[in-house]
Amino acid sequence: MARQEDQFDRQIRDAERERDRQARQEKWAKREKKFFRTFLFTEDGKPKSSFGIYTFCLSFVFLGVDGLIYGLVIDALYPHMGAWPTAAANLVQSLAATALTLVAPLLIHRLCKDKRLAFGSYLWLAAYAVAVIIAMAVFLRGTGAMGAFLVFFGWFVAIPLAVGLAATGLLCRRDHHPAASQQEEKPWKKYTDRR
Repeated sequence: MARQEDQFDRQIRDAERERDRQARQEKWAKREKKFFRTFLFTEDGKPKSSFGIYTFCLSFVFLGVDGLIYGLVIDALYPHMGAWPTAAANLVQSLAATALTLVAPLLIHRLCKDKRLAFGSYLWLAAYAVAVIIAMAVFLRGTGAMGAFLVFFGWFVAIPLAVGLAATGLLCRRDHHPAASQQEEKPWKKYTDRR
């Protein structure tokens, strides 16, 4: 009798686990459809989310510009920093390249009407960085090279990404979401104005 009860309880737990697993799969399937739907077009031929498409494409432009600038800056600075400690040389190279890579997003922010584009592109870059870390953790598992990769990643990806996110985020917040006092007056002020 006790054995039948244990078997029955096990079947109930298995059924609950299976139901939870299916619910999670359905939830993620809905999220995926919602995400990829932003890249589709309407019946009129217009993109459903022009912001998502523009920032996605612009993120690849930023990747290309950043890679080019990093290559040039590191090649230019490396011969002059041979005697420097490694951490100091890496910091100077990283900050110099980061300062130059911010020129492109700041120009985009200045020239475009939509002040969210540069920040949205940096959010895509942050997503790429997370994907790279996950992929490298899988590929370098058991080799002992993950520590060296994370040091490189910190100097030449994390620092520029953090600075870029902070700079474009502050600009986006300032220009896209003006302060409430600047948007409109408080509703109660119209009753106290005696002009």
